Amino acid sequence: MKIVTDLSVTSAPHRARHGWHPGWLFRSGAQGAWFDPSDVTTLFQDVAGTVPVMADGDPVALMLDKSGNANHATQPTAAARPTWRTGGQLAWLEFDGVDDRMVIAGATFPHSALTVCAGMQYVAVGTAWGSVRSLTSTGIYAGLSNPTQAGPISNTDGQTFVNRALAPNDRIALRNLLLSPKVVTVRDAQASAFSGHPWQFVSYWNIAPPPARLFAYVEVNAATYQNLPFLERWVAVKTGVTL
Repeated sequence: MKIVTDLSVTSAPHRARHGWHPGWLFRSGAQGAWFDPSDVTTLFQDVAGTVPVMADGDPVALMLDKSGNANHATQPTAAARPTWRTGGQLAWLEFDGVDDRMVIAGATFPHSALTVCAGMQYVAVGTAWGSVRSLTSTGIYAGLSNPTQAGPISNTDGQTFVNRALAPNDRIALRNLLLSPKVVTVRDAQASAFSGHPWQFVSYWNIAPPPARLFAYVEVNAATYQNLPFLERWVAVKTGVTL
């Protein structure tokens, strides 16, 4: 049985052209996740979700998934929690490059395609590997980068774009592009490679993570069709870049 989710512009009311947000992607029950660090109501200093993030520099132990799928990001270890930062107009999660990471429990993906769009930046050149999305228990990744070691940036198929331009299939070149804030899109990765496994953004596998900033993250288990430009524009606004 083939499951098809209609995510074209015509699947939503015309007002979505002006008031669009990633919630439109999940109206038909698509699996996926939506994280928005600028929405402080989704951020908590404890995993139980009883102590809200209130100010610049607060640690983040829980970031709620806004997609309705309850794929929340957590970090039970206090020292490994990223911090919430804001410059007034923008907000992001700041990863220290020592041990900070957020982990999301694995979800089952019924559709063959997984599309990811993230606003992110690596803030220093170092030796750490980074990834737009990777599993925590094995080296399955999409959007992999490294400052000194070349190689393919995905082992889950799909195509990667940076600010809507096709990304070079080279980890060093991708890392250099991401030293300033960018919108990174991985279109139609092989969902079965990720299905059912705990995962993370920014970091790669279980090795030392890079210092980085995450401004927004959305993934949807469906082909994105005509809604992709809306998604990329929304992420660009959150990231402070112009497409």
